[in-house]
Amino acid sequence: MTIDRKAQPFLPLRTNVDGVFSIVIDEQLCVGPTGNAFMFGGVGLGAAIRAAEQATQRELVWASAQFLSYARPEDRLDLAVELLNSGRNVSQMRIHGSVADQPVLTVNAALGARDGLPEDQWAHPSEMPPPDQCEQQPLWPAQDRRARFMDCLDVRLAPATGRRGERSPDGRRSMWIRLKDDSPVDAAVLAAFADFVPSGLAAAFGRPGGGNSLDNSLRICRIVPTHWVQCELRISAAARGFGHGAIYMFAEDGTLMASGSQSVILRFSSPEGG
Repeated sequence: MTIDRKAQPFLPLRTNVDGVFSIVIDEQLCVGPTGNAFMFGGVGLGAAIRAAEQATQRELVWASAQFLSYARPEDRLDLAVELLNSGRNVSQMRIHGSVADQPVLTVNAALGARDGLPEDQWAHPSEMPPPDQCEQQPLWPAQDRRARFMDCLDVRLAPATGRRGERSPDGRRSMWIRLKDDSPVDAAVLAAFADFVPSGLAAAFGRPGGGNSLDNSLRICRIVPTHWVQCELRISAAARGFGHGAIYMFAEDGTLMASGSQSVILRFSSPEGG
């Protein structure tokens, strides 16, 4: 596989020396409430995936990020790619992300493909109206003026779901997501979309906020051309100040492209949220 960098305007990386890639964290890669803009966690995982794919010229199978600190607007995130093992079909990688030599995230990943084996799909998307019949997701809470990542996305919710102030009975939420610049959907883009689990926690509780990711794991099945991605959030539980959930991401034709999961440090904007 050859990675076409010109076809990937989302999360463009600069290649440095000694297997280190970098990306400047501009405002369009940040989220956060007023006074606290920071890099969207899925951006960090997506950038690390892009670095690993470019370093190996192989496609992602699995990646998991552990978030250690924050990158802020105008920071440069350096991504040092370490090859742990490379076989005929699979490369095992570790990517260290840092800002000014301070660790921000660590990503473990496997990349590759194996041909000649059976394929099938058991997970399928729920019934949902097309995007033009769905509602725009409101920003909840309002974002800092330097946190403009949501300006890059078009997010549509199924009608009459996820109403503000209402606890979800089952922790589930469906949405359509696309990049407004029509960047092609790949593993890095899906990593960004997978980081909507914290917003699913906010919807499940019916409170603004959600939390900060401790980790973000992504598993790629098969990526096919699609304009919109149907994302199905499944929040399982919250206890001891942490929340846990998963996401399934389908192409418009119903193909399961990827799944993800996260554990989240719960944080809410309302006083009763703690």
